[in-house]
Amino acid sequence: PFICVWDNHEFSNRCWQSQINYDGSRPAQSLKAAANQAWFEYIPARVRGATQGLERFLPPAVQDAPLTDFDADGLSHQADNQAAINSLLINRALRWGANVELILTDNRSFRSQAAAERADAAPFAVSGFPWYADQTAIEILDAGRAMPGGAPETIRFNAQDLPNPRRDHPPGSMLGARQKLWLKERLTHSTARWKLWGNSVGMLHRRTDWQNLPEDINAVWPTEGYGLYGTDDWCGYPAERRELLNFLEAQGVTNVAALAGDRHSFFAGLLSPDLPPGDYRPTAAEFVVGSISTPSSFEAAEAVLPLDRPLSPAYLHRPVDGGAVQPAMNLAIRRGVRACYALKASGRIEEALAVSNPHVAPHLAFADLGGHGYALVVADHDALEVEFVATPRPVHPPQGPEGIPLAYRVTHRLPAWSPGEQPRLERVRQDGVAPLILDI
Repeated sequence: PFICVWDNHEFSNRCWQSQINYDGSRPAQSLKAAANQAWFEYIPARVRGATQGLERFLPPAVQDAPLTDFDADGLSHQADNQAAINSLLINRALRWGANVELILTDNRSFRSQAAAERADAAPFAVSGFPWYADQTAIEILDAGRAMPGGAPETIRFNAQDLPNPRRDHPPGSMLGARQKLWLKERLTHSTARWKLWGNSVGMLHRRTDWQNLPEDINAVWPTEGYGLYGTDDWCGYPAERRELLNFLEAQGVTNVAALAGDRHSFFAGLLSPDLPPGDYRPTAAEFVVGSISTPSSFEAAEAVLPLDRPLSPAYLHRPVDGGAVQPAMNLAIRRGVRACYALKASGRIEEALAVSNPHVAPHLAFADLGGHGYALVVADHDALEVEFVATPRPVHPPQGPEGIPLAYRVTHRLPAWSPGEQPRLERVRQDGVAPLILDI
């Protein structure tokens, strides 16, 4: 059976609450209610809301009205917004024997507007580095007055000290207060060996060290901090992310693994409240699955970035033998940008690894931003095993009775751990043709 949650495209790309976000954020309570009705009518699921049993959705009468009356978690209590977002509640938990409790959350209907998408964040937008945002600025803007160590009055950006527009505001929230409390209670009180969080958007940081660009590259990163690849997932809500991961450690909750999608990429790694130069202290794990057919991040970059641009080596790699372009993004996110430029200059992975930055991604065991396919999860008392099954780019119909060929299989094993211990992740199997730097 399929066990479904929604992300954004069931309603609107990059949506939050009942807001659509294509050309500016504007209210769309009527569309949100209609999207919830369509989901209810087409997706078999035991969910709650404006329903008559499991047979009928009772759409609320709503008007498209500006969102007002925000609480400390950024949730609007405007009546039409509340009616629309509460017309279907998909957070729920399911149990499989002694080993698995699957906990599902709604990461869209109750989230506050992302810090990076607010009008007051415009002065901190990064220019010239496609799809990247500044990690330091995002963390300060999202945390608001709850910034660890105190909210600074200014943020250093592009060699200027700019006023911090969020220093008196509450931190952002992806889950909203009520759902976050529910999630914490499920995680704390679950008696299952493994607590698997069905998390529609990823928590593993995708970042690289643009601040370490080679001196001869004609581009300047605006801060001394790292660049974040995308801010629409948990990377754009770092305060609540940190809160949840610290909560697991404080409560002694172990054997938690998030299972996510959204990124059109494969990732496996450990979740830590902070990364270097902060304290790297993993408290959970996450596995992100690639898309079946939707274009990957690598394919998007290949479509729009010319290979001769100064920054392209950190996105795309053309082998010296003239072979197919490969996802240098994998290398940038795991080993840093200098590794990418060394690979371009020499064509040798060994040369790239020699100048890699170990502080970029101590949390990542695997990253393939060009991967398509699916994942298989096997849970027993001693360990969780997750197999990524990757298929080629789906641009040609399969030939013959065998169907779609295999690109590669990679399996990671997450041994169970006890309070006071940290999780560890190991790669136990690999078959097929590896994409760029998969084998390190």
